[in-house]
Amino acid sequence: MSESDPTCIGRVRHVLGSDVTVALDPALAGVQPIYRGKLQSVGQIGSIVRFPQGPISLVGAVTLVGIAELNSPLPPVENVQVGERWLKVQLLGEINSLERFERGISSYPGLDDPAHFCTAEDLRRVFPSEGEELIRFGSLSSAPDIPICLDAAKLVLRHTAVVGSTGAGKTSAVAELLQGMIAEGWQGANVVVIDPHGEYARAIGKKGSVRSVLNPKKRLRVPYWALEAEQVLRVFTGAKIGKTVLDRWSDLVAQARVEFVEAAEWLDLDPAAVTADTPVPFEIREVWHQLDYENNETREEKGDPSTVRIEENGDPATLKPTRFTPYKPAGGKPDRGPRYEHFGQVPEQLRLALRNPDFAFLLEPAADPKGKDPLEEAMVEWLGGDAPISVLDFSGVPTSVTDRAIGVVLGLLFELALRTEEKGPGIGRPRPVLFVLEEAHRYLGEGANEITHEAAARIAREGRKYGVGLMMVTQRPSELPETALAQCGTLIALRLTSSKDQGQIRSALPDNVTGLGDVLPSLRTGEAVVSGEAIVLPVRTTIRKPNPFPKAEDPELAPWRELSGAPDLAPALAKWRGLYDEEQEDEKK
Repeated sequence: MSESDPTCIGRVRHVLGSDVTVALDPALAGVQPIYRGKLQSVGQIGSIVRFPQGPISLVGAVTLVGIAELNSPLPPVENVQVGERWLKVQLLGEINSLERFERGISSYPGLDDPAHFCTAEDLRRVFPSEGEELIRFGSLSSAPDIPICLDAAKLVLRHTAVVGSTGAGKTSAVAELLQGMIAEGWQGANVVVIDPHGEYARAIGKKGSVRSVLNPKKRLRVPYWALEAEQVLRVFTGAKIGKTVLDRWSDLVAQARVEFVEAAEWLDLDPAAVTADTPVPFEIREVWHQLDYENNETREEKGDPSTVRIEENGDPATLKPTRFTPYKPAGGKPDRGPRYEHFGQVPEQLRLALRNPDFAFLLEPAADPKGKDPLEEAMVEWLGGDAPISVLDFSGVPTSVTDRAIGVVLGLLFELALRTEEKGPGIGRPRPVLFVLEEAHRYLGEGANEITHEAAARIAREGRKYGVGLMMVTQRPSELPETALAQCGTLIALRLTSSKDQGQIRSALPDNVTGLGDVLPSLRTGEAVVSGEAIVLPVRTTIRKPNPFPKAEDPELAPWRELSGAPDLAPALAKWRGLYDEEQEDEKK
């Protein structure tokens, strides 16, 4: 069955829909023939095969390799052809008469038609590497000379999932995409990287904007007052708020917002239209002080506010509560105030949070009635100013605080995009924005912080309609809700070792390439199966290495040999105990 064309590898034996079985030429040595001095990976899962059909060539991917007498019969036949080596190929598209690749097929190969491996020229027709909308990502694993590029518009606007076990190279893959955007001229990009572990600053460097909650010179600032009244209380206390507390809190916040609007020179709002949820500044310490006052107030006569029994006045600025003469039950004096203990522990929880240095970044920037709009200033910082990539580094504060703050940023920027006119300035449809969400399972899975889950899930559901894209990065795709993964138009799957995670990704792959899912546990570090709208064909890709790498490598064990003695824990303990030490010093005074 030898053919004169050196690219011919065998002939078609079975055709069942888009599945084609090819019997390899007995004269073919192994499954990696040499062509023009290079080995051709014909027998590799995912390698590309073509079937000439007159002016067009059908293109398919190898999904199975075998020897006839070692396998059960292949449908639709019942008898095994003894002595045959074969390939099972999934048809995916065709190279038309204009030498352009198109998804889908217009005809099927006939029995005994020749099958050929794809040459470098064929592969370049299938995987284009030139075009303003393309971002270089890596190379074809079975043909390293063939670059693999992704469609930037579909990658950004149709949502993307990047999954892989710890150490498989997820963060490096994302860093390579971000560096590719910068290198290939996307200077007006709006990419916001939510970085809970401080990994991306090194990879982006001076080519982007990096703000950290721990960097006093470029602090990440998230003003609490931009939130709705209920969310402010939930962010600081971390608790579900009862109706009694919420109603009074909302009244006090609305009153404080109105007072600021009346005094602000840079706001042109009707005070009558301001509510508890209008995103204008208010002084949270003043509101806390009033709530705490009412929660602890005692009076000589319950109905007479002039008989209040204050022993020591409080101070909102220093978060010092007002001290009252203790209430005496059973008809004693003083009596309880009208809202005595109606708010439970919420005022005290709020006071402790406001004293906690971990929450300091939520109290900035301060609002000045005679200054400029601080919310616009903060949101421009989140977007990186004029930089194409913005890294928001939330590392260094407790997870509970981080998760709430991330929800605030996601929610506010999405609300801004939703309200931006299609042809006006701003972000969203006139200038799309992409959120890169590291540890996405923490924010979308079960048990996620309510504020963050609501914001991330809403972007996943509705973001593409308003020009807001989402790139979910996770090592546990099985913990993502199916609806979130189903929203992703592009899937980049690196090595996965958990069978549960593998099953989740196999179910997300198109039916015609589920065979590629079987290679997930055997992928090398930095290698991925890429599928979806941003690439012409599902393919096994070797990802380019970013330069510089993100800070995602494992710690070194060199100190185990170099250092001895007890570790010095004092600095970490001092930082951890900072709040409580401060309280103890106040008590001593």
